[in-house]
Amino acid sequence: MQHDSLISFLNGERPAAELWAEIEPEVGDCIAGCAKHGSGGVIVTSGPETQISREHVAVLIAALTEDKLPMEAASYIADALIMSDDFVWKDEGIAEALFRLADESAPLTMSDLQWARSRVATAA
Repeated sequence: MQHDSLISFLNGERPAAELWAEIEPEVGDCIAGCAKHGSGGVIVTSGPETQISREHVAVLIAALTEDKLPMEAASYIADALIMSDDFVWKDEGIAEALFRLADESAPLTMSDLQWARSRVATAA
């Protein structure tokens, strides 16, 4: 995933479908790696340090709840935002929401998305 593609999507400048077209093969490889080896790799290019705001995470959650991005994209994107040193979170509520989206211990549900949305909405 290209750093600038992800930021363009989170800023509302790029449609979810374009981001998905870019990352779908990577997500598939990551899922296959998890199934075969117990872990997969997340790819995100370097970019300028970028602060991730509540609004950014809200864009991601909205795309997931509105089926503009498939649920399997959630953990991949959240992991990219967590693992890259180029992204910093504005506050702890954002971190909590991202870690919930990244949790692959069970399939992501609408309840998980609602919880993550509530953390982003109340992050201070």
